[in-house]
Amino acid sequence: MEWLRANLVGIGILADALTFAGGCILTRDAFMRLRELKHGRMDKRFRTEFPGLNLSDEEWKAAVKALRWTVVGFGLMVLGFLLQLGLRVAGA
Repeated sequence: MEWLRANLVGIGILADALTFAGGCILTRDAFMRLRELKHGRMDKRFRTEFPGLNLSDEEWKAAVKALRWTVVGFGLMVLGFLLQLGLRVAGA
């Protein structure tokens, strides 16, 4: 128990860093899913026959909306991480 109290700040920083890393991985996954959806929607033959046609449907709009929320969530997570890190260092 004494070891835990002696290393409380370091453990807290490690926990915050792991949470931040998990959020980064989830954000990357969301970006990759949108990219995969975009490439899956249009094949090469269609792009060569109709180069100026821009496809848009409800699934694509929903994916873009979800990506925007992902970016907002990632920004909030970064801000929260920096605030927690600052508070932990200031309280040490």
